[in-house]
Amino acid sequence: MQLDHLKRGHLGRRYIKSFASGIAGSFSSAANHYAWLAYQCKSPYVIVDLLSPKIHPAEFDIGRNRNLANMCRRQLQRNIKSLSPPGSVTSAVLTAEFRIDDIHQDGQTTTVGESIFTVTLVDDRGKEWRVELKIEEILAQG
Repeated sequence: MQLDHLKRGHLGRRYIKSFASGIAGSFSSAANHYAWLAYQCKSPYVIVDLLSPKIHPAEFDIGRNRNLANMCRRQLQRNIKSLSPPGSVTSAVLTAEFRIDDIHQDGQTTTVGESIFTVTLVDDRGKEWRVELKIEEILAQG
């Protein structure tokens, strides 16, 4: 069942920021493997192009991580369809920064300190809509 405010072509561009917020939340809630790879590869930054989706650096571009990137991409595509024409998103980038120098291990679990997830969406008029989500600590699985 579709709610009236989610029907195709009903939402204005101001909702693009809420799209970014939802994607940042979705990604951060399942970014454990990204955090683990960041720690293992000593590479604290990850960039995901949500329109393609391409993942950089290459060490992060593996099946398990592509699944999460694709989930976020599909979420964005569904959201874009709800924009009033001619509204659209022309660029969508998610960056993740992991504090790999702030590691905590207690036997069976490893956590990475503060992680910052930033989603930047650009609309068809060139306006940037940016959301930054900070998570105090994230479980890094191995």
